[in-house]
Amino acid sequence: MCLHYLNRHKILALRLLSKFDVRRLCKATGSTPLPKMTLPTPEELGHCDEVTLREIGDTFVTVFDRASEGSSMASIVIRGSADSIMDEMERAINDGVNTYRTVAKDGRLVAGGGACEMELAKQLTAYAEVGLHS
Repeated sequence: MCLHYLNRHKILALRLLSKFDVRRLCKATGSTPLPKMTLPTPEELGHCDEVTLREIGDTFVTVFDRASEGSSMASIVIRGSADSIMDEMERAINDGVNTYRTVAKDGRLVAGGGACEMELAKQLTAYAEVGLHS
């Protein structure tokens, strides 16, 4: 009965089962989660440009798009043939995001993975070529 009246007055209602989902939706729309059923103030309200229902694989997802203002959130959809592959991809994405977050907070960086040796080899090669042509 409640859904009938919500649809009749063109009001969107979602069931979010976890606090994580509520916090994520609030961050995506710029709103504030309210612990009680009270009338929100204008500062607590959020907004988005478009709400759509999209099918990704066999799952329907609700997409809140706030492109005009440039939201600070993005979602990455991981799909794979096995749970172990998706878990590994999730760990790799988390590592990359956390590395970027750390570098963005503190500009000091020590390159790893052979980057120092590669740069040294590049500069030695350039120096050797200059010495050969002189």
